[in-house]
Parts: sequence; C-alpha cells; structure tokens
Amino acid sequence: MATRFLIDRAVGFFARPNDKNTDAIEAIQQLAPNAYAPRKKRSRVFKALCDTLNVTDNSAGSQFQRLFAQFADELSTRKIDFKLFLSINPAHFLTMSNPKEDKRGETLISCHSLNDSDCPYNCGCSGYARDKYSFIVFTAADPDQPETLNNRKTTRQIFVYKPNNGFLLQSRLYKTGGGTRGSQAESKLYRDLVQRELSELEDAPNLWLTEKYCGNKRDIYIPCGKGFGGYPDWPHSDFDAKISIREDHLHDFKIFDVGTYGLCICCGDEISSGLYCDSCNPDENEYCQDCDEYYSETWEVINRHGERIQVCEHCRDNHYRFCEHCEEYYPRDQVIETGDGSFACSRCLENNFMLCDVCEEYFPADEVVEATDSNGDMAYVCRHCREEYYETCSECGEVVHAKLMKDGLCPDCREDEEEVSA
Repeated sequence: MATRFLIDRAVGFFARPNDKNTDAIEAIQQLAPNAYAPRKKRSRVFKALCDTLNVTDNSAGSQFQRLFAQFADELSTRKIDFKLFLSINPAHFLTMSNPKEDKRGETLISCHSLNDSDCPYNCGCSGYARDKYSFIVFTAADPDQPETLNNRKTTRQIFVYKPNNGFLLQSRLYKTGGGTRGSQAESKLYRDLVQRELSELEDAPNLWLTEKYCGNKRDIYIPCGKGFGGYPDWPHSDFDAKISIREDHLHDFKIFDVGTYGLCICCGDEISSGLYCDSCNPDENEYCQDCDEYYSETWEVINRHGERIQVCEHCRDNHYRFCEHCEEYYPRDQVIETGDGSFACSRCLENNFMLCDVCEEYFPADEVVEATDSNGDMAYVCRHCREEYYETCSECGEVVHAKLMKDGLCPDCREDEEEVSA
C-alpha cells in the first residue's frame, strides 16, 4: 500500500510538468533514488523509475516500448502555431521552389524553380515526384489560399521513406532567407513530427536513432536513382542532412535509390537535365555542369558525389576517365589502370577484380588464384606471378611458392610421403 501511495504521488511530476511539485519528486526519490536529477528529461526519469519498479520490457515492439514512446511523445509535445504539410502531391513537388523574380516579397527560391530555364537541376522537381519514396514537407505563407499554398512556400524539405522499412532520410531545410545555418531547431521539430506520423501509421513505437548522413557510423550511402537530374543535397556536409532508423528495423532496414527521371515540360518525355528534352529544347546548345558553359554536345558522367551530370568534351577528357567494365565516366582519381591494361572504377574493382599480393596489381577475379607464399601463408597471385614464382604440387595440385617446392612436391605432401616411407 505504501508503494502504491508513493506511485500515486509520483504521477504528479509527469501530469503537471510546469509545477515544481516537491512532493512528487520526494516520492520518486523514495521509489527510485537515482531516477531524478534537476534538468533531467522527464521521459528519462520515468524510464529509470520503471526500471527500478521492474516493469520495463525492452524487447523490440513490446507493449511497454509502444506505450513508453507514446508517453514520451506527449511529454515533449508543445503547441505549434503553424501548419506543416506532408505531401506526395505532384503539384507540391513542382512548386517546391517559388517562381524566381517573384514580386510579392520574400520568397523561397532554389535551383529547382521551374521558371528558370538556365538551371540544369530543375527537372528534379518531377524527378522527386515520380520516385517511390520521396515526399515533401513544407510550410506556406497563407495555407488557406490555394495559390499561395503552392507558390509561397516559406520552408521546405525533402524526406524519403520506404513504407514499413524503418529508414528515414531528411534532406536540407530551405528557408525564405536562404541557406541552412541556424535551422537546426526547425529541422529537428519537422523530423520529430514526421517520425511520429510514420510510427502511428505503421502502428510501431516511435523510437528512432538519428545521426548526420555525412560521416554516419554505419557507412550508409544513399544513391540517386537512374536518370535523376535534380540536386541531391544530402551528400554535402554543409546542408546537415540526417538519417533516422526506427528501433524495430535496426537490423533489417534496406537502402534505396532517391529520385528518377524527370519529365520534359513540353512533351512529357523522360529527361535528366533542365526542363526540355532534346527535341523540345528551344536552345540548341547544351549546358556543361562543370565549367558552366554551353556547347553543341555534352556527355553524361558521374561526379564524386554520385550525381549524373552533363559535361563538355574538354571537362570530360580532363577531369574524368572511362571505366571499360561498367562503361561509365568517373572522376579520374576514382578510376585506375589494372594489371591487364584496362581502366576500372572503384566499384568494378571491388566487385570484379582481386589484388595480386606479389605485383600489387588488380586483375579480373577469374585470373587470380589462391596460393601458398614463401612464408607458408595464403596469398593471391595473378597468372604472370604464378608462372614466374610458383609451381603446382604434382600430388595435391596446390599452387605453392617455388622456394618451398622440392621434387615437384609441396612441404605437406613431402611430409606425408616421408611418413608413409617410414
């Protein structure tokens, strides 16, 4: 009965968060001496109290976890004085940036404004709208007016989430004042609201682990989808993109591509740059995204951020190199000459090549064999080094360094032969 009385008193600490309520604090300290501390988050105090009372159940998806997440959400809830829109409406993507040169005062603009035909990235508006996982989160100057709802956004972010996957990407926060500095509080609030909504929709505890995308501990890389020509801001550390993983999917979430081909605003054909396809483009020249000049012809390359961009012949030849295996252009420092004389990008090297431990050159994996080196350790050698320094044991067929071979036998087979003779 005494414990029940103390619990009833302790509840006041959480039910009336704006009161000092010393009686409730004293009750908590009697129930769990280490639970309370000044300025400690109330959700943490509650969790410590539950731990002491042995009612905690930390198993994934448990009823305790579900109720605790809801309780923590309510403790941190505060009244907001604005409407936050979460949308997959294509109209909201197409107007993600207000028209440039808008005369109605301060507006949110970026390289995705559809009335700027000189920018190569604005096909990203429809590229985001057409992919499977992107949605736009924004505020508007006057959300009750349909016209200003679309064309007078005051903040906006792209979020990316695959249903029932538990992995959330939050990109750069754009504001009317430009830039992202000083926006951490707003960005966190938007993320918290989005996480809460996703968890409620999927009937899962609202428990997430969040960290910066750039330099994340899990070495997670989020690629652009094929043909995406928008501006992917998450690989840039200055823009403070975040990734969040919900606790019920900590070990089984899947990475996915973001964005896809945009659409020509004239005929609707798929495009990867600008507003028009080649047939509809009013300007015959093509824009080089490296030197910012126009040329009669450009080539698609993949830059060091993983973005597919168009560059002129001069920039292509001076800053990029052709991978002869996947047939794509990459930055020159990401492509090396292999032992067979071909050039391969880092991804092809990882997937299709092996390093010879003797000459330290990369060769196709089917041309490298496992062998025993002169120290008796396992090594991988190319065909040339095998012929130069190694022999094949006539008994077991293993490839062994010539220094260890005698009478056509490796040390193990010689030892076996000597034991049989004895």
